[in-house]
Amino acid sequence: MMATTNGKQPAHGKQPAHRPSRRQHIIDAAVRVFGRNGFAETSVQDIADEAQVVPTAVYYHFAGKEELLELAMRRVFDQLNTVVETARPDTEPGDAEGLMRVIDAVWDWVEKNPDEARLYQVQIASANGNIKLMRDEFEQRHIQRAYDYLPESTTRSPRAAKARHASQALAVRTLISTTILVTALRAEGGPLSRLPSRSVQKAVRSLALRIVAADQQAESAATSA
Repeated sequence: MMATTNGKQPAHGKQPAHRPSRRQHIIDAAVRVFGRNGFAETSVQDIADEAQVVPTAVYYHFAGKEELLELAMRRVFDQLNTVVETARPDTEPGDAEGLMRVIDAVWDWVEKNPDEARLYQVQIASANGNIKLMRDEFEQRHIQRAYDYLPESTTRSPRAAKARHASQALAVRTLISTTILVTALRAEGGPLSRLPSRSVQKAVRSLALRIVAADQQAESAATSA
């Protein structure tokens, strides 16, 4: 029988494969390794080493690193969905106060979950296959929610309505891409990493309000034209 330490861990320092809790432990490790190295440069051995298990323990729970990446990214998307929808539930209006709560909630999530945030930054641009499908579903979900922060169009002219829709789409995507971009720039070693976190957060809040205000002015101009 293999010797153990305190009756829990094999003497060589590796964790047993079969514990149900080991599954989440391995996903935790995968989040960290994929965030540091990216998918291509990560092996099952790397994840096993990070989790302090043998590679067979990884394969006991998962088909391979592809499945692990999907589960790791699903965790990130699910966490962000929960954070955003807790800050402003769908039943509440999309006003400026709600927008600020969402920005602050996402900001706090990034600060409290640096491994997940780093994984998101590393994988979001190069996503393919099932990860791309998850990313597209995630983006569409929040694009639709972002429209709530803009005034409803009252333009009746088909041509003006088409232009108004394009203007709103640009405003929505700018809101979302700004948050994503700033998150990436704040990463360790990034150009914003040495600036005070709250100062950058304040600037993001200000920019978001300006984007919404500019769209409101565009709606007023289109209505009065």
